[in-house]
Amino acid sequence: MSQTPPHNQPVTVEARPAPNAQDEFLWRRFSAMLTTVPAALDERVREATGLNHHQFMILSTLAAQPDRTQQLARVAQAADSSLSRLSHTLAKLEAEGLVERRTCDHDRRATWAVLTDKGAAVVAEAAEAYEAVKREVLLDHVPADKRMALATLLTHILPDKVAQQCQEIDSDLT
Repeated sequence: MSQTPPHNQPVTVEARPAPNAQDEFLWRRFSAMLTTVPAALDERVREATGLNHHQFMILSTLAAQPDRTQQLARVAQAADSSLSRLSHTLAKLEAEGLVERRTCDHDRRATWAVLTDKGAAVVAEAAEAYEAVKREVLLDHVPADKRMALATLLTHILPDKVAQQCQEIDSDLT
């Protein structure tokens, strides 16, 4: 495994065998999934909720908290978002009255996202439609006895840091 070289130094790449037909087939299906599924998911969620998937994930993350409040860093983790993208999205959600930002009382550096009553109503009204989207986009295509194996495989594909964050976020499911 090569390390990151100093600036302007050539990168050393380990010699690996060329992909075989099965490897190429897998890569093509993976690439097709990456280019089509997110767009389809975004479209279906927008039809069901009026929000894009990222916006709805933020609202859902907050709705899952007992007090509908969570630190921005944790919301970004759960929504697979950078803090910059989260801030931009929160500004839109705030303008619609769905969330508020509050400064932490005991740590002025920390900011909390708070789901408003209007935001909670959007999540509640869309819950059934969102469950249908999840079934349509993924669950109906994966047999029940294969789902955990697929989830494990997908976790192995994720970068280590993201896989660890997922395990922390998903602790309520185990």
